[in-house]
Amino acid sequence: MSDPLGFINAELDALKEKGLYRNLRVLQGEQGAEVNYDGKKVLQLSSNNYLGLNTHPRLRKAMIDAIEKYGAGSGAVRTIAGTMSLHEELEQKLAEFKHVGGTLVLQSGFTANMGVIPQV
Repeated sequence: MSDPLGFINAELDALKEKGLYRNLRVLQGEQGAEVNYDGKKVLQLSSNNYLGLNTHPRLRKAMIDAIEKYGAGSGAVRTIAGTMSLHEELEQKLAEFKHVGGTLVLQSGFTANMGVIPQV
């Protein structure tokens, strides 16, 4: 009896032979402007940390405070698990900053695009 999934290994081997197989690189340490991949320090130009906020001391402190108060996650997206007071506080502060009547924060760029593009 032949292996019913053997074709997968054949495809993977073909990708490796062509140099098209992707090996995920392991990041050691925090996601800053400079990162350490495979023991080598490199400049990180492909993360979503454009402003370096994930390593900013004030943001780290605020995150620690929020984790101590609310736990380490919302449990699910707002439409499933419900809106947290943090969501409402963020939306209010964004509205004040933008001088608008209200804002809506969505869980991902994909969700935002799915909501906005059909309306255009």
